[in-house]
Amino acid sequence: MKNGIEGGSTNRLGGLVSLRRNAQNFGNRSNLKPITGVERMKRLTTILMALAVGVPFVSQAVAKDTGKIDILRLSDVVTENGETKVSVHVINDEALAGLDISLRFGAQGDGIELLRVEFSDRVKGWDFTRAAIDNQEKTVILGLISELTGTRVDADLKVSATGGTKIADLVFKMDAGYEASFETFTTERPGHELTYIYNRQDADGSFEVVSLAPEFEVDLTYKNGKLPSTYALSQNYPNPFNPSTSFTLSLPEASDYSIRVFNITGQLVKSFDGNLEAGNHVITWHGDNNQNVKVASGVYFYRAVAGTHLDETRKMLMLK
Repeated sequence: MKNGIEGGSTNRLGGLVSLRRNAQNFGNRSNLKPITGVERMKRLTTILMALAVGVPFVSQAVAKDTGKIDILRLSDVVTENGETKVSVHVINDEALAGLDISLRFGAQGDGIELLRVEFSDRVKGWDFTRAAIDNQEKTVILGLISELTGTRVDADLKVSATGGTKIADLVFKMDAGYEASFETFTTERPGHELTYIYNRQDADGSFEVVSLAPEFEVDLTYKNGKLPSTYALSQNYPNPFNPSTSFTLSLPEASDYSIRVFNITGQLVKSFDGNLEAGNHVITWHGDNNQNVKVASGVYFYRAVAGTHLDETRKMLMLK
């Protein structure tokens, strides 16, 4: 499908990458002309201002790329020095010229704050990389354009190899016991949608700007940049809670563990058992018993035992 600039209007992020090599009018393939430097700068100024101050784009449909490999994947979570990084991976099978990535993380009041976005070496050579973070709405929008001036060679993001797919790290500050959850979202004013932008060259040498919707995958494998030095059990968060709460079990070495949740009368409610590698491990209790039946509100106690090194009990409160 075609996206472009026609009649003085601008489309969404597709227009960002159509500027440098495409005709003034994509609808008339027989009249393809290079964009002059003056025209390019006028259009660049208009669209970059739109990104910066939120002027709406005119959105066009974004199609699936049937049979192709287009994936946006979030993975490789690393916690170190009080910060948690979630890697953003772009998997593609054609040279990408632009990206529009809109993500929602967590929920209001959940103890998660996005501090910054660190772009990787894979896109640091691009002319435009911008992150718009809104911790009130729990959203982040990444806009990337490979080339603005048309003077560089091989500016497009090349086909990714297995080990070189990361374009950025999302750096969070998270309260103890929390894990981030992610989903994509679409906005109308300004217009944003998860989109990969390709500049495809046809057999006649002309270019076509194609906007495609990649698959979105979340595969959060939690790692630790620095292992804990002591065995520990954190206070649950949130507390009070409804319907679920989490706590962190810190293990300086691989250990068998058991966690037991008891009600105020001392009756066993929920059990967690297993063997874990060294690290900080988040355990989430969804307010149910061992039969997966939701329990009543009230005071509960959770006790963690790890080998001969840890035996600790804490109190929590469920409110409905």
